[in-house]
Amino acid sequence: MDVLYFHQYFATRRRSTATRSYELARRLVDRGHRVTIVSRDTRLLEAGRDARPPGRLVARERVDGIDLLFLNVPYANRYPIPVRLASFAAFTMAAAAAGALERRPDVVFASSTPLTIGIAGLATARLKRVPFVFEIRDLWPAVPVQLGALKSRAAIRSAEWLERRLYAGAERIVVLSEGAQQDLERRGVQRRKLALIPNAADLDVFRPGVVDEGFRARHELTGRFVALYAGAMGRANGLDQLVDAADALRRRGDTRVAIVALGEGGERPRLERRARELGLENLRFLPPVPKEQLAGIVGVADVTLTIFAPYPVLETNSPNKFFDSLAAGKPPVVNLDGWLRQLVEANDAGAWAPAGEPERLADLLAELAADPERVERMGRNARALAEREFSRDLMAERLARVLEEAVAK
Repeated sequence: MDVLYFHQYFATRRRSTATRSYELARRLVDRGHRVTIVSRDTRLLEAGRDARPPGRLVARERVDGIDLLFLNVPYANRYPIPVRLASFAAFTMAAAAAGALERRPDVVFASSTPLTIGIAGLATARLKRVPFVFEIRDLWPAVPVQLGALKSRAAIRSAEWLERRLYAGAERIVVLSEGAQQDLERRGVQRRKLALIPNAADLDVFRPGVVDEGFRARHELTGRFVALYAGAMGRANGLDQLVDAADALRRRGDTRVAIVALGEGGERPRLERRARELGLENLRFLPPVPKEQLAGIVGVADVTLTIFAPYPVLETNSPNKFFDSLAAGKPPVVNLDGWLRQLVEANDAGAWAPAGEPERLADLLAELAADPERVERMGRNARALAEREFSRDLMAERLARVLEEAVAK
């Protein structure tokens, strides 16, 4: 099977960001399929890149059997919204042109966000007369609408019209959470079209016993109960809850708990400024690191934090950090009152505190710091859950079946 795969944010383990497209694609290759990925060129952000990669506007590389076509269309989360939308549009047009020039595949697979990547996927599939499979990582435009990033009624109506057209044009739709699946069913998408393939646990990277031995000493965390947040620091992540929880612990005189926030994003400078103004010795901000290095830092933590802003639409998320934590045998503390809460509570593999209530998060972290046996038990259950239900190999097998069925039909 020849798969043409559109994903705007391809990254290997040498990056600090999500690696889903890399992990799934290389497993498709291992099954004997040919995979070509069309992506934005972000190779300069990879650890170990000492010189500028070749290719100014378009470049090709081969990584672990995956054929990669990189398009140099600038983008950053710090860009103003109009500039970001323009970048999405430019990449969509460039990707559609690249797809038209590629050889005829057996199936076209496109992964959002942004929603516009589906235009390139569907246009290429129609041109090549092959099936189109669309993956929805986040519910667009519902997420930017609820977060207030998309306000124009005309823009919202246009985005919703595009969403419906892409769903109608797809042979199958891949969703990453049960909440997203239920939302699409409520809006009239047929169940037979939907395939649930959550984010997954990289069991070979994150595993019990992988520990950065010097991390605690380097950051003056020896003897502390460490709660680790590792991920984006944008508006949707709602990380004021971490600052306020750290402040609540400080006011109580609880010196056992230290919160470590590792990552980048548009909100980070403001959050760091708040932490300095409050004099929070119990909150550390650290830069992002490649995924392979992150595994040792997760191994140092006592619990991890999967935190989002209190918007109902975000409860459908399937965040990588959650599955990394399961694989490492570290209990995730989640604040999404949806399928992730149900998972950790049903499997005694983590704990929940409500979004937007930092005092409750501070209470929970203090409780866990005082109960190491509970934390250890939940950590064992977390790893077992990852192995049983969320291994990357299992998710890749599901995707292969979806693509093969689309081709066969």
